[in-house]
Amino acid sequence: MQKYPSKDGGQKCHAGQNAEYWTRIITSAYKELILAPFLDKERWVEVFEGFVIVDLAIQEKGVLKICARKDIPQREASLMFDADIPTRIIGLFTEFPAGDNCGFQELEGMTLPVVGVSRAPFSHPTGLVASKNRNGDVWPRGNGNGPMEHIAPGMSPFPEKLKCIEGTTYSVGACRCIYKRVEAGKWVPFQDGFPTVEPSTNLGFRDLDAFSPSDMYAVGGHGDVWHYDGTQWRQMGFPSNVQLATVTCAGDGNVYISGEGGSLWVGEKSTWKSIYQGTSSIHWNDVLWFQNRLWLSSDYQFRQWHRNKLIPVEHEGKIVPIAGHMDAFDGLLAIASLDSVMSFDGQKWTDLVSPYID
Repeated sequence: MQKYPSKDGGQKCHAGQNAEYWTRIITSAYKELILAPFLDKERWVEVFEGFVIVDLAIQEKGVLKICARKDIPQREASLMFDADIPTRIIGLFTEFPAGDNCGFQELEGMTLPVVGVSRAPFSHPTGLVASKNRNGDVWPRGNGNGPMEHIAPGMSPFPEKLKCIEGTTYSVGACRCIYKRVEAGKWVPFQDGFPTVEPSTNLGFRDLDAFSPSDMYAVGGHGDVWHYDGTQWRQMGFPSNVQLATVTCAGDGNVYISGEGGSLWVGEKSTWKSIYQGTSSIHWNDVLWFQNRLWLSSDYQFRQWHRNKLIPVEHEGKIVPIAGHMDAFDGLLAIASLDSVMSFDGQKWTDLVSPYID
């Protein structure tokens, strides 16, 4: 187990403070759908016990990268800086035998971390954990570890998400901060066309997606929607000034944007239509296109958009009992709650990680 020593202050926060009630309900429903989990008890105790999952990404076929944090009681956590909460980047290897299918590295000083991956043009796929701090610290893990990278030293890039699109990894952050990883340890601004303005919560970004490197969308802030045409970013019109959370360039040729309350819009460029008016108290964490459908996940819900309505995700007539953060790549969808991970290959669901409760 390795650690790195750098620390950076951040807001006080508890990694497991959201969705604890719903996690208990989801956990109790697990065994109705799927029997024994892929990860055995000994390895679960070593890697996951006492930690809560905050994000995941599919690195490549058979390899998931999971970010987990120490589960600290809320009262104790309220007296800490978020950077003081221990963070683990976990590798889960679904094609390895039991006992050798999961490992982790523990990190210090990560503030509100998110996890992503790096693929081609690099020689080997790699997991990445990024910190919302002044430098945008990023720790690579897989086919070698480290050294620490910095997205934008002293510029407070505050990555909300790491998105890997056609092999290029992008850091998407507040105040229209977008950077792309062009080589190991080197991130460059990807901001041609953005005006210089004072930082404001009205400005994005929280998500980015693309049909191609010359047809990209970034969203966030209050109705802040931008399109990249291969040369520069241009602001698009949007019919609402609510907070925006995700953007998805879908396989049906449409662009889907989600926002405040879990609402949905569909369209392109500056033409958008509201298709769902949500009433949730939280945003969707991830909205993905998989198997010719739109899949949506939040801390409390896991849904599909089907025939102009949101429906629960079901398998063989039963609701799939999980919600949280989601990723899809190479014919696989994976989703993680605070203490569980499941995957779907288009035919069957697999329980990869779930808690062993004596």
